[in-house]
Amino acid sequence: MNLKDYQYFKKLSELKNFSDTANFFGVSQPTITYSLKRLEDTYGLSLIKRKSFANSLSLTYAGRQLLMHIDRILLENDLISDDMERIKREKIMMGWPPIITNYVIPKVFDRLRDADLLNSIIPIADGSGELLDKLKNGEIDLSLLGTTILPQENHLDYQLIKEHHFKFIAAADRDVSKIKTIEDLFAEDFISLNEGSVHNLVLQRMIERYNVTPHTLFQTSDYQLMLSLVKENKGISFVTETAIQGFQVFKK
Repeated sequence: MNLKDYQYFKKLSELKNFSDTANFFGVSQPTITYSLKRLEDTYGLSLIKRKSFANSLSLTYAGRQLLMHIDRILLENDLISDDMERIKREKIMMGWPPIITNYVIPKVFDRLRDADLLNSIIPIADGSGELLDKLKNGEIDLSLLGTTILPQENHLDYQLIKEHHFKFIAAADRDVSKIKTIEDLFAEDFISLNEGSVHNLVLQRMIERYNVTPHTLFQTSDYQLMLSLVKENKGISFVTETAIQGFQVFKK
């Protein structure tokens, strides 16, 4: 197995051009051509179809199948490198999505301290979606995650910590007596979390199901700011109950 041949083939499938692929790797065009020939000779199959216009191509069925395997092989090769680096640094790179982190870490802080693990953790703050991508790519070792559906990646292990529901929240002194229908609810001023959040994904499903449009007054990626604005009665919001643990000021 020649990893370089696999790397050349993957890039060739993306750029669909021998010259561009050669330029990307800083090698001659014949290097890419001979690499492709080695792969075709090895597997006894044609892997590309050349098109009529200059130096362009597409993959055959065999080429597409090979590319699927190459993607896994190259990912595994990257993961090997990441694992070796992880062993050398003796640190745990851990994903900390803000809302979940503020809920979970205070509950386990003493245990982490007693096990002398606090100084071994390098926290990586980001959204759950971004952290899941980092897990898949081997950029981090483990992560807290919020999701509506458990991921299905075979090379990752998951443990369910807690199931929490989503809530509409308002300040304690906000008059919500006039809200009788889903349409009334969505006519309220909304303080929303940004489009990349799990909250927004769930809210969008609700919007599509009930065919309503929220009156979004303000959108932010900072959930603490969102909570503060709702507390000050600037609008209502939609958030997982994880974010409002210990708060007494919201109608849920």
